Amino acid sequence: MVALLFFLWVILLKKSIKEKYISSAFLLLVSTVIVKMISAFYKIPLTSYIGATGRGYFSIAYNLCLPIHALTMGAFPIAMSKLVSKYNASGDKLRVSGLKKAGNKLFFLAALAGLFVMLVGAKPYSDLISSSPKSIYTIFALAPSVFFCCLGAGKRSFAEGFIDMKPTAACQIIEAVFKMVFGLLFARFSMGFFMSNYYEYGTVLGTAYENERQALSAIYPLTSACSMLGVSLGGFAGWVYVSSYVGSHYKMPKPDKSVTRQMYNELAAFSLPLLFATAVQSVSQFFDTSSIQYALTLCDKAVLSKAYNYFDGDIFTYVFGIYSSALDFKNLIPGMVMALGVTAVPAISSAYESDSPKFNLLINSVLKYTSILSCFSGIVLALFPNEILSLFYGNSNGDIAKFGSDILFYLAVTVLPCCLASSCVFCAQSLGLSKKTILPFAVSGGIRVITNIILIPKMTINISAVAISNFMGFLIILIWNMIIISKNTGASFAVKDIFVKPIFCSCTVYFAVKFIKEAFFTQTSSLLTLTICGIICSFLTVSLLILFKCVRISDIISAK
Repeated sequence: MVALLFFLWVILLKKSIKEKYISSAFLLLVSTVIVKMISAFYKIPLTSYIGATGRGYFSIAYNLCLPIHALTMGAFPIAMSKLVSKYNASGDKLRVSGLKKAGNKLFFLAALAGLFVMLVGAKPYSDLISSSPKSIYTIFALAPSVFFCCLGAGKRSFAEGFIDMKPTAACQIIEAVFKMVFGLLFARFSMGFFMSNYYEYGTVLGTAYENERQALSAIYPLTSACSMLGVSLGGFAGWVYVSSYVGSHYKMPKPDKSVTRQMYNELAAFSLPLLFATAVQSVSQFFDTSSIQYALTLCDKAVLSKAYNYFDGDIFTYVFGIYSSALDFKNLIPGMVMALGVTAVPAISSAYESDSPKFNLLINSVLKYTSILSCFSGIVLALFPNEILSLFYGNSNGDIAKFGSDILFYLAVTVLPCCLASSCVFCAQSLGLSKKTILPFAVSGGIRVITNIILIPKMTINISAVAISNFMGFLIILIWNMIIISKNTGASFAVKDIFVKPIFCSCTVYFAVKFIKEAFFTQTSSLLTLTICGIICSFLTVSLLILFKCVRISDIISAK
């Protein structure tokens, strides 16, 4: 994987000299990889403290937060980035300054609204939808992060309008480091405090429990909430940094009140269709995730407990926690390639509005490299699901490795539409086609919800059915948005470069490495298998990328 990223960096370097977009995309790509790695490694020791059940509480809080987070940090930042790019390109510094001041007010109001919804929605969500009343503590602990992250997004998106991704990249890393360090500290000390009290007095916060299992059932939601405070602290630290950066690097003349008011109205008006589109996307995602939790409650509780060898009242939260632990590794892939889509917003917008001949090339490049990264990251997870989970959870939570391997495999082999759909939607939004992306998300959300409710209660597939519903849903979004872009801009997509070549090459590598792994590495340790087979996988990947001209050797030579 590292070799593949380095190889793509060499290819992109040639273009970075000519296009600021590429260098910014690479910067954001690297920071995203770092952040995702930190996040994954952070959740591993965290899970050892709070267990699979605690991870269930942790994930439930995020599921409520994500649609709110998407609304406050999705529509408004894209609008800000787009308008700043537009007026900066025309040299209208006064309007850019007006946008900066107007954005401060708009993002503050959005931050307050997000915080309010988190606090008000915590109890009905935890009681009625997730069937996990104890998750309310974790939701309350996460709520402040929505406020600070939204404020930080306003500052970051202003810099992104200049295609300056340095504050975005640095802010992401700061948030991740704070979340990891303080989240683990809070989880460890809170677990130690509550357990020592139980061993000494037989109580947790004054309530007596007959045995350790009952005590842990009471402690897990509390330690999950304490660990979540690290996320909120990270959001605050990121906001402080990005505010300082933008304030010192983008000093603007003070705009007239009339200009500020005009920019506020334009920003709000431009955000409205984006907000509506994002709302549909967020609601779709919210119902999708909620349907997973609801579908689990439709399973026969006794059969589910026997299948997972977990006989406790929190069985639904436990299974959802195992799924979430496997999902962490799959989410590394769309999170990593998202950098290409985020950076594409100002670049594609500028190329289209200026009738640049590079417009079609730019869109195809974004989707092609998204596909390459997604395919070959996906096969790594698909080849080594048990080894990866055993390496990280084998000693502390062997049940996650045991029950999560199949889940991770199916999530990995179906990841491509998810990644491509995300990049394609970013491209559509950058072209002002946000309204047209609403219906695909609505249809996709409905299909995913129905599929989850039908398939998850079937114990032959159970929670792995999420991979099927995601594949179907995101494939619809991808194809629909490609048609929207093509019809409205005249763009043509290189299907062979985007789909055929990466899929064929990745399948070839998968079966070749799978044969080698099963022939020579059945008795070796997880770490040794990952290391040697990973090197072989990387070598084959780079070789096939060149052989089938997914990327060209001439690009490497001319980049030197």
